[in-house]
Amino acid sequence: MLAAAVLAVTRARTTTATITDSEAVPASARELLRLLRITALPRPRRDHLLHWSAWRRHHQHQAAEAHRRWNNITATATT
Repeated sequence: MLAAAVLAVTRARTTTATITDSEAVPASARELLRLLRITALPRPRRDHLLHWSAWRRHHQHQAAEAHRRWNNITATATT
């Protein structure tokens, strides 16, 4: 919740800020979130990233297998 409040306040400030030298587009919510992650949140550890990647690929494989099985079941049922 705190992050959402920080993003809202920062977005409001960048939208109303006047730029004297050059024109600039107000910061987007995604950009503000990225800045918040860089400055305030700790970086994830390497072993966590590798574990998450392996977990994600495993579950994608399981989903693909389930879709193939389902497609085979519906194909045989409709013919």
